[in-house]
Amino acid sequence: MFLKHTLFSLLLMVANGLGVELRAQAPETRPGFEVHEWGTFTSMQGSDGLALEGLQHEEERLPGFVYSRTEVRDCPLREFGYKGLEVPVERVTQKMETPVIYFYANEPLDVRVRVDFVGGLISQWYPVVDRLGPPELVADQGPLDLRTIERSFLEWDLGILPFDAETGRAPVMPPGVNHDDPWRFARETKAAGVRTKPRTEPRMGPNGEEENFLFYRGLGTFELPLHAATTDDRLMLRNTGDLDLPVAFALEMDKKRARFRPLGRVAGHSESSLGLEDQPWQFDEVVVEELSKALLARLVDQGLFLDEAQAMLKTWSRSWLRSLGTRVIYILPRPTVDALLPLQIEPRPETLVRVLVGRLEIVTRAMERRLEADLRAADYLVRTAVRGRF
Repeated sequence: MFLKHTLFSLLLMVANGLGVELRAQAPETRPGFEVHEWGTFTSMQGSDGLALEGLQHEEERLPGFVYSRTEVRDCPLREFGYKGLEVPVERVTQKMETPVIYFYANEPLDVRVRVDFVGGLISQWYPVVDRLGPPELVADQGPLDLRTIERSFLEWDLGILPFDAETGRAPVMPPGVNHDDPWRFARETKAAGVRTKPRTEPRMGPNGEEENFLFYRGLGTFELPLHAATTDDRLMLRNTGDLDLPVAFALEMDKKRARFRPLGRVAGHSESSLGLEDQPWQFDEVVVEELSKALLARLVDQGLFLDEAQAMLKTWSRSWLRSLGTRVIYILPRPTVDALLPLQIEPRPETLVRVLVGRLEIVTRAMERRLEADLRAADYLVRTAVRGRF
């Protein structure tokens, strides 16, 4: 692989202060102020356990109000809700998807939030940020080699408006979305609302922008510690990191049938092997229900509130639990999350919960043979449309 950022080098960068601009003085801790975050990392590996590139394609269309790092230009796809990274990118091995940050407070307060992405580019966000780095990209400059991006960051100055128990909502008016838009799931919590500071450009009204959370996502060129290789009938897992993975599940989805296997805690520097045929097939809806319950419990165990965990599952149920293929779904260790996504909040929250889920898509030997056959088939374009792409 070409000069990939390893997790070890990421940790060193953070330890040496290369990826984060720390304040000279630690922020004051605010009693009763709580912050929760959830999100996902998606990667793909071949049957040999090596990372595959080309994960820059969007699976979930974002609302048109979401911001992109690319400088705004006329684009016919914008009217259909597209707001992706319009600069072509290369060497992508990780998709960081839908981290959302919720705030809880007893009274209104002003906060400053900064999130860095070490080894990756934050490509989209909402609401509008006050500062970002590196600068916005020009769409016509040609492909961007993501290996050249050491880090990126966003910074918000916000007002936090507590949830009102009497009205059953936060006192904000976020932009509307369609009833079937996954964006609305993340709003189904009792979190406080956020409001950006008033400004006049680009394209903001005088009252700033409002939402029930902070949203961001991006693309990376590094490898997480979990690796998976397959033979015709076995799945071999390796955790190459020092830290245990709190919980993992192996899942295989076929048409109208599925099977999954709880893997429990995956110890650091461990290897394991399991038979792909060991678990019996079940109706897909049965597996979706059972695995959803198991995932929900594990997300709550990690510190998310129940409504937050439910929002996360609703957002990603289609990709995690209903897409055809073989995958491992696991929770990242908190130190890994903090190393990849350093988060600074002023004033400092009394409680900070961060739960990032890894989704490792595995191209099995059998799938590789089918793909090779598809490449030779006359109806390749039809098959590609059915299988989808990353």
